[in-house]
Amino acid sequence: MAILTFHNTDPKPQIGLNNYHPKRLENVLENLINAGYEFVGIDDYLDNTDNPRKISLTFDDGYETFHTYAFPILTRLEIPAIVFIPPAFIGRRADWDYAGGIQNTRHLDEKQIRQITATGISIGSHGYSHINLPNLPERMLGIQLERSKKHLEDLTGREIKYISYPFGRFDDRIELAAAKCGYRNGFSLSYLKTSRNHFTHPRFCVYTLDTTFSIMKKLDRGGVFNYVERVKGAVLNSYAAMTIALGRFRSRNLPV
Repeated sequence: MAILTFHNTDPKPQIGLNNYHPKRLENVLENLINAGYEFVGIDDYLDNTDNPRKISLTFDDGYETFHTYAFPILTRLEIPAIVFIPPAFIGRRADWDYAGGIQNTRHLDEKQIRQITATGISIGSHGYSHINLPNLPERMLGIQLERSKKHLEDLTGREIKYISYPFGRFDDRIELAAAKCGYRNGFSLSYLKTSRNHFTHPRFCVYTLDTTFSIMKKLDRGGVFNYVERVKGAVLNSYAAMTIALGRFRSRNLPV
């Protein structure tokens, strides 16, 4: 059993490796269903992580393209999912990311978030303003975790149980702070860094270059190809260091 993570789903070419064309997304999901996999919500996943034929689907960053392209596909195929959102950028350009700023990539607005939650899509926190949490002092870390949770709960009227750490980065201090804020679990983006207390669950990120074959290898239990996918995910995720470094010099990323 594994968790797959998508980011942007824009049909237009994008800078970077996190965009997945909606036609490819639809094709992959249909192929997985036809291969006998079952998609379950994140709550069901955490209640039973031992079934290798069950998959949970997550979308990081809360891009507007989720509402436009991914959401109709998930609705047609009756696939549950959770979208992790940084509230400071609701309805705004994704200028926390150098690529998103250049291409005017936008985030979901409040109306779109209410629409998708009304039909069963779950919402989680992605930090308040999508900055690297391990870099922060205690006070700022608390603001990022607490403000994000409250903002999304006020907007959706639902408990925000889970947090996907921006860029997948976490450590023991982040986990403890998240638990104190009332999050039930966290989610990372690498199988090579594990949580010592099982609070944080690893996920496989689906990148632009991934195919149905490589995604199925991510879902395998062991084997050479599965190990390659784990290493590939960790290596590609390391490229987020550039965005993290730029974010340190952008005061707009800090909560106000």
